[in-house]
Amino acid sequence: MLFGFSSPALSQSNEKLQFSGFARVILGYLDDENAEYVGYDNSVSLDKQSLLGIQADYLLNDEISFTGQVVGFTDEQRNSGLEWLYLTYAPSNALQVKLGRQRIPFFNYSDSLDVGFAYPWLTLPQQFYDTAFFSTFDGLLANYEFTLKDWLISYEGYWGRFDDKIYLNSQEINTKVIGLFGVNASVYYNNFTVRASFNQGDVNIEQSEASEFSHLLRQLGFSNSADWLNASGIIQLYHFSANYENVDYFIRSEISRFNGKSGLVADIDSFYISVGYNFYPYTAYISYSKKNLHFDHPDNEIPFGISPDLDTLAATYLAVLAAFPDDKAEGTKVGIRWDYHPNLAFKAEMTFVEAEDNISNDYAVKDLGGFDGHGLLYQLGIEWVF
Repeated sequence: MLFGFSSPALSQSNEKLQFSGFARVILGYLDDENAEYVGYDNSVSLDKQSLLGIQADYLLNDEISFTGQVVGFTDEQRNSGLEWLYLTYAPSNALQVKLGRQRIPFFNYSDSLDVGFAYPWLTLPQQFYDTAFFSTFDGLLANYEFTLKDWLISYEGYWGRFDDKIYLNSQEINTKVIGLFGVNASVYYNNFTVRASFNQGDVNIEQSEASEFSHLLRQLGFSNSADWLNASGIIQLYHFSANYENVDYFIRSEISRFNGKSGLVADIDSFYISVGYNFYPYTAYISYSKKNLHFDHPDNEIPFGISPDLDTLAATYLAVLAAFPDDKAEGTKVGIRWDYHPNLAFKAEMTFVEAEDNISNDYAVKDLGGFDGHGLLYQLGIEWVF
């Protein structure tokens, strides 16, 4: 369940065309009227993370299959509809090639982001997982794995593009990423798993106001300031994870560094570590995650005191810089999972959120005005696969 999703019904079926699905209903409440966290505010809501997904797999022959998945989200900031549509070619047990729209393998739980039944938490550690600005891509992915005595080694590489809307600060932004590629390697030994990856893409973000202001600055000779306002450029993501788990307990951790080469795209360092104890049918856990987001703020090169027009231009530029503050946030969560049935689990979770004064409002924590940086999110949920 760690790296993918397959329901019991699906795995037992011998039909060429197989259907499976997953659903989650999550109730949440944040104890602070001045903030939002993962979409939850100071009211009880069911419509932030609840969803329903249906997947169809068609096995053409022993080597070729087709997969399609549609998901309906209650969250207004996620587009319901087609999530996956790809062809799989598996000429051997060791090699698998996929072509089409599929999950982009940034993190350990990229494949199962929406299948909460596949992981212990109700909400994935957001200080880490909200750095995944997009979760799918259109392209080619190949995976090859082999054993070496007691070791299982897996290599994966992909190439493709992303062209869709992303949500930042409750805004839909048209985003195109070309030349998107990545490689990762995973090593399994007894109860240990280690994974490392590198990902890169050339991003083009449509922000008309920033583009127009950048063009004006460039015409006036303030090229450094104009360059900073260019939201497009190369992005890179480095990822490493180490896990240990047995029947009784688990330790899971991931760490990443996100580099944005343009001024409006931040550099982000984030990680989480989680420890859990299994006493079937229950699992109790505690997790800590942290995000450190940093913008490269250049010195203002537009002089004050020369003319009223330049004063206005400089003040406007500084106001734009102030709208992109550095942002640090931490999340500590405790929770319990009850596997009531082999395909049905109940969960309860509390997340203590700590944020510094400056909040970008582009990520999980949002300041609605007067937020003191401390909040507590209560969540109850049902996870189901069928």
